[in-house]
Amino acid sequence: MNTTCTYLGLNLKNPIIVSSSPLTGNIESIVKCAKAGAGAIVLKSIFEEQIQADIKKEESYSDIYDSNLEMGQYLKTFVRGNEIEIYTKLIREAKAAIDIPVIASINCTDKGEWISFAKNFQEAGADAIELNIAISPFEYSLEPRAIEDEYIEILKQVEKNVSIPVSVKIGSHFTNICNMAFRLANNGAKGIVLFNRFFNPDFDIENMKVVSGNSISANEENSTTLRYVTLLKGQDIPCDISAATGIYNGKDVIKQILAGASTVQLCSSLYKNGLDQIAAILDTLTQWMQQHNFNSIADFKGKLCKGNNSSMERMQYLRRNSEG
Repeated sequence: MNTTCTYLGLNLKNPIIVSSSPLTGNIESIVKCAKAGAGAIVLKSIFEEQIQADIKKEESYSDIYDSNLEMGQYLKTFVRGNEIEIYTKLIREAKAAIDIPVIASINCTDKGEWISFAKNFQEAGADAIELNIAISPFEYSLEPRAIEDEYIEILKQVEKNVSIPVSVKIGSHFTNICNMAFRLANNGAKGIVLFNRFFNPDFDIENMKVVSGNSISANEENSTTLRYVTLLKGQDIPCDISAATGIYNGKDVIKQILAGASTVQLCSSLYKNGLDQIAAILDTLTQWMQQHNFNSIADFKGKLCKGNNSSMERMQYLRRNSEG
């Protein structure tokens, strides 16, 4: 069976992408992902917030940095440059070591000076850039439209700096996800990744402190992704969609492609089942294609995205007739 596909204008041997995570944070692991059969990888994100935190940490070593503007500026440039050089080195090593697309990932919260980083990643050889935008909607005074406009402005600014394709990974915390996705597509995004998985806090009730909650997605979470992939492709969104969150096995992958996803991104499944899960998923995919007489991914991509909007739009359960 022909499992090749396109995503962001890139040719992939199959629709399985290893998503941004520690699995794609060093060259040894990246090579293992490629050998396991992945169609592409998204590098572990470089965090705008982390770079800023590192700068502040270095500045705190001595008050001299506060009194000497030139030294302070030098330090900021050094820390920022060092982080970027480490990341561009990883891009170059990955491109030299594997023969599948390498997508750089930037995790950002505003349209600061970090936007210039994107050009460095393009020059290092990245095939595309995934913007993992995470603007926290926690301040009551922050208008929803202002948050959405910031997403668009970040995308536009990055687009000005690079010529390679740019995708945007978003969360599901929008009043109208479909409208937001279309706004991104109409402003230059070549792909939308559904969905981001945010940090989950929890309480340690014995030690009375805030701790990290579960970071692994559950298989049931893919229903939200399936809903919005179907709705967006059913409305002919003018960009690719990559499905993420809660996708664990071959059947999950088939469903997302039937909904209209160009690719799927795996993370939690690989942590739980190991990289061999990629081959198992591809086996299920090809066997299913053979059973249903589909010779290529294109033969069934989006086959169920039309005519199912009413089912996908339903948010409430219907009351059952208890009298039978």
